[in-house]
Amino acid sequence: MAKKTTAAADGGNETETTGAAAETTPEITEAGAEIAVDARAEAEAEAEKILADARAEAEAIISAAQKQAKTTATAAAKAPPFPPGEELVSIRLFKDNDKYKDDVFVAVNGERVQIKRGETVMIKRKFADVLEQSMKQDMATAGLIERESTRYDEEAKARGL
Repeated sequence: MAKKTTAAADGGNETETTGAAAETTPEITEAGAEIAVDARAEAEAEAEKILADARAEAEAIISAAQKQAKTTATAAAKAPPFPPGEELVSIRLFKDNDKYKDDVFVAVNGERVQIKRGETVMIKRKFADVLEQSMKQDMATAGLIERESTRYDEEAKARGL
């Protein structure tokens, strides 16, 4: 318990107060009040600094998240909807009533498709690529046959056959 001794104004009689009464009636001096005001001002300034730092950090986090979201959205927009070779393309194969009347069977790495002639159909690009390569090979073969036939005819004519 705290004790507080006070001198009476009548010339020396002292009274002693103990317990809660002494603790609940502190004397505030002018110097003590100034210290309290200064401490409060310092605490407020520190709190403002902490808030400013937290705001700056939050803004940096939000900015980074927005940049990441924009990058992700841009990448998603640029990404093809299908893996390479799996996108669909339109194709129409020639049809007649002779050599080119049957459907065409195409296989790529074990995956197969049957393409109906004379109709526009959607197939995966990898199958269309095989058809294109086959057509180029057929043209190269036809060119080779033409050259060799011409050469044979010229040789036969030169030998008198």
